[in-house]
Amino acid sequence: MPSSKQQMLVEIPLQQTVMEPEVRILYTGVPRIDSFSGGFQSSKITLVDSDHPFSFDMVSMLCVGAINSLFSNVVFVDGGNSIDLYTIASLSKRAGLKPEDVLSKIKVARAFTAYQLDSIISDRLEEVICKCEPSLLVISCITDLLMDRNVREIEARTILKRSLSIVEDITCEHNLITILTRKKRLPASRALVLNDILYDGVDEIIKINGKKKGIEIHLVNRDLVMQYLPVSIHQTTLDEFFDIDRRC
Repeated sequence: MPSSKQQMLVEIPLQQTVMEPEVRILYTGVPRIDSFSGGFQSSKITLVDSDHPFSFDMVSMLCVGAINSLFSNVVFVDGGNSIDLYTIASLSKRAGLKPEDVLSKIKVARAFTAYQLDSIISDRLEEVICKCEPSLLVISCITDLLMDRNVREIEARTILKRSLSIVEDITCEHNLITILTRKKRLPASRALVLNDILYDGVDEIIKINGKKKGIEIHLVNRDLVMQYLPVSIHQTTLDEFFDIDRRC
C-alpha cells in the first residue's frame, strides 16, 4: 500500500513556453507622418486606399525603409504596374544606400490579369515568402484587375475573398508588415461589393485625398485626420533636417 507521501505526489505536466513574435514597426521616414500614424506594425494588414501620387511614393518609402532599417527583403506583388523603381532608386541614394543593392532586395511579381494575380497569391506567395524571408509584403492595386469585365462579378468576389484569407494567414504566420493598395474606381455595383470585402479583410485603412494645398491623410479606424504638404523626394523638410541632426 503506498505511503501518504506517495499519495500526495502528483505529476505536473511541463508547460511549453509560447514565444510571442517580435513586434516590428516600419516607418516612412517622414517624421510628421510617422508621428501621426505610429508606423506600420507586423502581423497586420494595412490598406492604403488612394490613387493620389503620394500614396505610391509612400509605398516606395516603406520599401526602402524595410531594407534600410529592418535589414530584410521586400516581396512586391504588382497588380497595377505601379512599382516605381526610379523613385525607389532616388530614395535609396537619399538614404545613403546603393540603388542596385536596394533594388536587388525587392522581389517583384507582376500580374496582368485577375487570374494571374490569383495564381501568384494562391500558388506561389507562400513559397516565395519562405524563400526570401521578407519583413514587408506589398500587394498593389489588389482590386484593379478584378474590375475587368471579362471576369464575372461572382468570380471576382471569390478571388478577392480567397486572396485576403491567404494574405492574412501568411501575414500572421511570418510576422509580416503587409501593405495593400488600390486605386479609386467609379461607384459601380461591383466596385462597391469589392470595397466591402476589402475593408472587412484588413486591420488598418489609410485614405489619402488631394486638397487645394497638399493632401489629407485619414486613419479610418482611429478617425484621425492630418493635413500634409508633400515636398519633392529630392528635398528635405525642416522636420527631417532636425531628425537627421539628432541622429548625427
